[in-house]
Amino acid sequence: MGKCKLRKGDRVYECRYRQAVLVELVSNPVMSIQHDGGHCWKWKAQVVGTDSVVDYCITEEAPQYGPRLYRENIYLPGNEQAELLLPPFDTGIMIKPAVRLAKIDEDVELLGHVFHGLQDIEAHVELSLYKDISRGTASVRKPEAVCEVHVGEQWYPYPCFDAEDFANEDRTYRNYIFRREPLTQADMQALSDFPAQNNYCRIQQEMHADMLPMVYYCGDGPTMVVATEEDNK
Repeated sequence: MGKCKLRKGDRVYECRYRQAVLVELVSNPVMSIQHDGGHCWKWKAQVVGTDSVVDYCITEEAPQYGPRLYRENIYLPGNEQAELLLPPFDTGIMIKPAVRLAKIDEDVELLGHVFHGLQDIEAHVELSLYKDISRGTASVRKPEAVCEVHVGEQWYPYPCFDAEDFANEDRTYRNYIFRREPLTQADMQALSDFPAQNNYCRIQQEMHADMLPMVYYCGDGPTMVVATEEDNK
């Protein structure tokens, strides 16, 4: 195992059962040698917004999948239930995105390309992900429109409570990511792993720069949410 990239003061997401909790390191990671000769990093972290301080470990038992994070006395090193560290091992740069509401038929410029509203964004989708990536991969879609910007979509159906809902409800919550290079399954994995807010919205007050720009539509109404890096340039 190489030098740990995490440091005191860094923030990462602890994922358990597909739910993400933001934690901040309150100690520098210390290498620990296991009884079987293996090793991992141990550190303490505080759940942001609470007084709870928890002991954590990072293991690289399955490096092809990336480092994994687990709580001591809950997960053993290499346990299948230990979740990927978010973002993977390196915390990256957290910024406050410029967030605004735009009409769904309004022109929005993203990565230098002007999309003519939500319908045009949807027409450019190349990879489409239902709910999350835990049960497979994002579906490849032949886009109706092509440009120099590549678009990925994650969608989640509205909840249904009775037979009438199941028969008539077709609205979906939608998150869109944009890349200058062709999208990969890793891009969709990152979107899947990114914590969701109310109504499955992935846009937050603080985000990693490489997740921007992003567009969210709640599936109903005349406006969509657009998040960019504009205020951080």
